[in-house]
Amino acid sequence: MALSVIVTAYRSAVTLRACVEQLQRDPDVSQILVADCSEETPSLPVSVRRFPPPTAVPVMRWAMLERVTEPVVACLEGRCVPETGWGAAVLAAHAGWPDAAGIGGAVDVDGASGWLDTVVWFCEYAAYAPPLAEEPASEISGAHLSYKTAMLLTESDLLAAGVWETLVHLRWRAKGISLRTIGAAIAFRNGMSGGEFMRQRFHYGRGYAAARCRTARRLLLGLMTPALPLVLTLRTAAAARRAGRMPSFLLCLPGIFFFHTMWSAGELLGYWFGHSGNQHIY
Repeated sequence: MALSVIVTAYRSAVTLRACVEQLQRDPDVSQILVADCSEETPSLPVSVRRFPPPTAVPVMRWAMLERVTEPVVACLEGRCVPETGWGAAVLAAHAGWPDAAGIGGAVDVDGASGWLDTVVWFCEYAAYAPPLAEEPASEISGAHLSYKTAMLLTESDLLAAGVWETLVHLRWRAKGISLRTIGAAIAFRNGMSGGEFMRQRFHYGRGYAAARCRTARRLLLGLMTPALPLVLTLRTAAAARRAGRMPSFLLCLPGIFFFHTMWSAGELLGYWFGHSGNQHIY
């Protein structure tokens, strides 16, 4: 058994190339599928399927599924580079847990990252910081996903709608279909400025809330959002403590709280007014 890998990218040419080259060196990766919606086509040693900017990550990701040839497909983002032996670890996990439809791994921050890069990583991926336990999970990181291809394709209506993977996972949990985490890691290399990340948090927070709740509960959830920056920051602190990253967390705390506030503002608008109707990618 071998692994197909879908890599989605936007304005991350240098890290995307490092990601693809590392995948090419991985003996357990037999197929690399790259989807990119940057204004300029990245220079890569593999073919790239181009999408118009801005095309949302899940739209690009699920559009590539028709080309997948292997029974296990992994989905990475173009700002991440997998570690050596990554493919073998993913395949071993799927073989070891045949009932797990989705298996996600750890996301570490690249060792050369600066303050803003580390803030971005804390906001996005601290919950998946290594060491990550091999255990059942309620959610897995959107930057480091892998699925049994056949099980993923059964959710064709959601895939065709271009939804984020979180909605697929919610449906699976309702059906009693399991997710798991494993210790295999990828390294995150941020490519966004502070302004870009601020807009990303706001727009993605709004999209998350709009997709998550379309019922009368949206008014109540919106009223709860003023407490959300504190809740998210406390969750990040707990993740930092688990991973032994508290000194770094305290150094980054002002930025973490600010960007969690931007996400929360987006959620408020999403619950009360729905999706903006525009596509955003960062």
